[in-house]
Amino acid sequence: DEIISRELISKKSIETLNNKSGKALTLTDTVPCIIELLDLFQSTNYCTSYRLGDKNDVERTGLNVFDQLDDEEISSSSGAGSVNCLVSVFDPATLGGALQITGEGSRFAPDFVGPTLAAVWERVGGAGGVSVSFESYFVDPVYRPNPKDFFPNERFYQFTIARK
Repeated sequence: DEIISRELISKKSIETLNNKSGKALTLTDTVPCIIELLDLFQSTNYCTSYRLGDKNDVERTGLNVFDQLDDEEISSSSGAGSVNCLVSVFDPATLGGALQITGEGSRFAPDFVGPTLAAVWERVGGAGGVSVSFESYFVDPVYRPNPKDFFPNERFYQFTIARK
């Protein structure tokens, strides 16, 4: 809500998230908003880059991360469907602090991307709505046999968007 009230994203994205059209918001409707938010994180130097979708699936990345089948899975009244989405954030500003705090065994670690994207997806589905959960992982692009030689540069998110 703060992103909307401060107008940090475009008016079109704000209208989409405020659901001015009256129809239930779909996953495919949210993709431009998600990309705009990830672009905002990148332009403010929170991260150097990002990837929306699976790096091994060119068909399901960026604007094509969700399709009509995903929308049907979430909106179907015949069951409790769910959809997964992968997001990678490279060189996030909070990576060092998050690693240190996580290494000390705290249940808190600084994270802005995960909760922000989850808040957008929680608007999907209208009154019935969806629940959004996510896990985040630290990724080192180079394998090293010594576990003490761990130098991640990526925070990898696995989101699960499920019908309530």
